[in-house]
Parts: sequence; structure tokens; C-alpha cells
Amino acid sequence: MPPIVPRIFAVTLFCLSVAAGSASATGGKRVALVIGNSSYLSVTPLPNAASDAREFAKFLAENGFEVDNLVNVGRAEFAKGLSNFSKKLSPEDTALFYFAGHGMQLKGENFLLGLDAELQSEFDVDAETVSLNSIIETMERKASLSLIFIDACRNNPIADRLNIAVEGATRGGTVKGLAPVSSTGSGTMIAFAASPGQVAYDGGGTNSPFTMALIEHLASPSLEVGTAFKRVIRDVRVKTGNDQSPQIVSNLAAEFYFNESAPSDEAASLMLAQIDFEKAERISTARGWQLYLAKYQSGAFADSARDALRLLQGGSEELVSPKEAEAKLKLTQAQRKEIQLALADLGYDIGSADGTIGLKTRREIARYQKAMGLSETGYINRVMANRLELVGISSSDSVISADEARTFDPNDLKGLETDERVIRAARCLAGKEIIYGEFEGHLYVAAYTRSIRIDAAKQLAKGCEAYLVAIGSKAENDFVYDLFAADDRMFISGFDTRSGYSWKIGPWIGLEQAEGAREPRGGWGWQNGEKLKFTNWGEGQPGEYTPHRQWGTYLGDKLGRVDMSKVDAREWHDVTEFDGPPSMVLEFE
Repeated sequence: MPPIVPRIFAVTLFCLSVAAGSASATGGKRVALVIGNSSYLSVTPLPNAASDAREFAKFLAENGFEVDNLVNVGRAEFAKGLSNFSKKLSPEDTALFYFAGHGMQLKGENFLLGLDAELQSEFDVDAETVSLNSIIETMERKASLSLIFIDACRNNPIADRLNIAVEGATRGGTVKGLAPVSSTGSGTMIAFAASPGQVAYDGGGTNSPFTMALIEHLASPSLEVGTAFKRVIRDVRVKTGNDQSPQIVSNLAAEFYFNESAPSDEAASLMLAQIDFEKAERISTARGWQLYLAKYQSGAFADSARDALRLLQGGSEELVSPKEAEAKLKLTQAQRKEIQLALADLGYDIGSADGTIGLKTRREIARYQKAMGLSETGYINRVMANRLELVGISSSDSVISADEARTFDPNDLKGLETDERVIRAARCLAGKEIIYGEFEGHLYVAAYTRSIRIDAAKQLAKGCEAYLVAIGSKAENDFVYDLFAADDRMFISGFDTRSGYSWKIGPWIGLEQAEGAREPRGGWGWQNGEKLKFTNWGEGQPGEYTPHRQWGTYLGDKLGRVDMSKVDAREWHDVTEFDGPPSMVLEFE
């Protein structure tokens, strides 16, 4: 097998002027300059750089670009090519620059090398290289949309030597690769062929892994460039055994398509499956993967989704078949009849709604599943039951997010999550870390807020069309507490020198004492109007230890100086509005 020649950090930059719609809406030309340098005189040759440039130029020409392709050029020819390229551009155009060859960074700035670069000292840099920043700035200034691809080698001996000379060998050696490039223009996307500190490879065949992945995925029909680059990232990781992982930094405000033709039905289905798979990856919860597999029980990503689910479940829980999943729901005859009636209302021919799910009903269930984008199994699962709003079937029996609070992007949840309350919670609590779970049909969301007063907590709950949790039984109280108990950030603790007690205070709950009520036990109720039917007060609580203790939280205390980290704090205490615990629990009906 031919040796793999390392190549530098490749940068893909997509710059966009503020323009609405896709790049095709600009109405201008597609203009490209492609340069590939292989036969360097004073540094390691790159066998594949020239062939990479030729292949990429061919790809661009096939996708509507007017292309100038320069191979094995020195600095003067490099500069002349850029000048000619710049003169062709007008404000409505899409401009693309591609470079395969050697590159380097010096003092945080990136430079591309012609064949004749020798770089005996830092004073030679301006005369023997081309500044990447100047290329970017020119393209941003002259064109509506600028796309810049840099595939440059990493093991550059003259760049290493120059960095040592400039920085000094005692300061940690050379700085390899290109410096990070920040997005400066409006609508800019910057994508790197490798992460900082990694080697980007020239490849063992006739082309680099990065360039071949670009050609393969950018050409996908009706695939937006940002989505296409995610596929490039995955492909390069696989081909290099995870030694090279492309990166992307994006301010891209509009969409750009290299190939705007419509995909086939099969390609479109694969594209949707991948989009949902990437959402499930970002959600990274057992529920997220379960929802994905309910939608795609087979296909290109199903096995990977099952592996991810098993990993989150500790690798021990086997996935069940569609028939077993339905059996676990333990549907009553009334519920089966309700399913049939719901399908009939939607126009499906189930025959008689008799509560018996026979072959005819199975066939119509499969038709409904296909229409909803679910796997056509013909069997009921939780996802379908929730979509049909089947009475008595909850979306989960316990925690449906994770043990510790974190942020969830509503856009990732949308399309997978069947419980609209979860999406609403993620949207109204955007930026806050949350844990959510379901109990007896209600959704509970514990939010880490760092510090929040009761009036702000109530206002936040109102904005979510929810309320601070109202607890009606021991089972509900245990569920709510166990929802967040593993996340120690949900609590703060300390020591009260006056009483000699250590304490640990948890989230706000909806417990409130009416103004003017007899202290300490009079007038307590729930903020949503429910009466106090169940209580879980700690010993001596409510105690009105200090005035104006009119609100409730979870709180535990111990006499003496005690490490409270492992202390169970599921009992209620009365506190003042200024106590400010770091969290709150919302309840959604």
C-alpha cells in the first residue's frame, strides 16, 4: 500500500454577504479558482495535491462553475491567478477558491506556499507565500457568496524550521499546521479538514480523504452544504481511523447547494434518516434513541442507533421486537377500540371497531405509520400511542431525559419527540439545563437556574404555560425528588452557626402560605390552586424559624457540621423568598 503523506489542517470557509434565501437566489455566476501544488522544490513533495485539484476542478465544472485550474505554480503565478480570479468577480457572484498543497502559520496568521518557497527567514514570508486572510478578505469584498477550501500538508520542514527561528526552540518547539480561522464576514462558514493538532493526510491512493469526501458529499442532490459537510466529517473519520476529524465554524446565514436537483425517494428517505440520527446523537438520551428507532427500525443508521441505546442503558437491556413492544403496553379492549376509532376518524378503513386488532386493523396501522414517517410494523408502540393520544398510555414510566441537567435544543427535539410539552419546555427554558420525566400523565421539568427567587420562578413557570410542581402523594413526591437527586448542582448546602445545624436546600416547589394565615401551619396550599391533601414536612416544619417563611422547597438538615452531599433532602421546609435555591421544578399537564 502506498505511504500516507500527512497534509496540513484543511480549512473550508464559506462566507456569505447578508442575502436572503439560498445562494442560487443571487442570480450571479459561479466562479472558481483551483490550485494544486505537488512538486515542491525545497520541501516534501505532495503526490496527490495536483490530482486533488484536477478532480475538484472537474467536480465544480459539472456543477455550474466557471473554473480556472492551476497546477504546480510558484508564488508569482499563484498571485497572478488570484488577480485574474478577482477581476472576474461581481457583487452578485458565487466565488470559490480551492488550494491543495503546503501551508503554514506564523504568529497566528496563515500562509499558502508556491512551489519555489524556501523561507530562510521570516522576512521571506511576504515574498514567497500568499496570505490566506488576504484571499478571504478580497472574496468577501468582491462576491456575494465566497467558498474557500484549503487542503494543505502539515509536515512542512521549512515551516517548522522558520517557527523555531522566530519563536525560539525553548518556547515549546514549532507550531504545526494552520492557525484557527475565525468567521468574520456575515454568513460565514469555516470548516477544517482536521482538528487543531491533528495530521490531515495526503492519502494512499490518488486523492486525499478530505477532497474525495468533499466531492462525494457536496454533489448529493438537494443537500445543503452545511449538512453535506457533516457527512464529510464522518467519512474522513472512518477513512483515517479517527486520526483526522474535520471541524466547522459557521455564521452561514443562507443555504447553498452545489447540486440543486431533487433527490430520489430513496435518497430523500436516507437524508431524513440521517438528519434525525444526528438529532438523536445531539440529544443523546435513551428516550431520544428509542424515538429514533420507533421511526426507523431498519435502514442505514438503525444498527448504530441500537448500539447507542444499549450503551446508554449499560449494554444489558435487549431491544424488543415490535410485537413485544405492543405486548408491554398491556392494551385493554377499550384502548384497542380507541385506536380503531382514532384511525377511522383519520379516514383509515379498519372495518368494525370491536377492540380486536386483526389483519385488517394491522394493515391500516401500517398505512398510518407510513404516513407519519414511522416504521411500518403494523404494531402499536408508545410513540404511536402518544400520537393517537391514547388514554392511559404515557410516553415513559420514569425519567425520560438523563440523570444530570443539560440544555436541549428544541430544533433537535422537533421531529423526534412526540410529547409537545417537552419541546415547549426546551423552548421556554432555552439556555437553562434541565432534566425532565413523566409520571401519571404529567411532565415534570427540573431546571438548574444557579440562583432564583420565588417571584422569578413563578414568572418563568407562567411563561412556560406550567406551574411550580404541586404534589399530591408520596409516590409523586418520590418521583419528583428522584428526578433531580443525582445532580448535586440542584442543591446548595451550608452550616447555620445560630442553630448548629448543617443544611441542604433543593428546588422551589409550588408550596405557598396564604398572606395573613395563622403561623406556622395555617393557609398552606399549592400555587396552582390545588388543596394540600398530602404533606411531607420535615420534623418541626413548617416552623417559621424566621419571619416571612411563606414558600416551600426541598430541604434536609442535620445537627452539627455534617457533609451534606449524601444526605437525602426530600422533605419540605418553609423558607423565605430571599433564600434563592439554585433550581426549580415545573409541572406540565
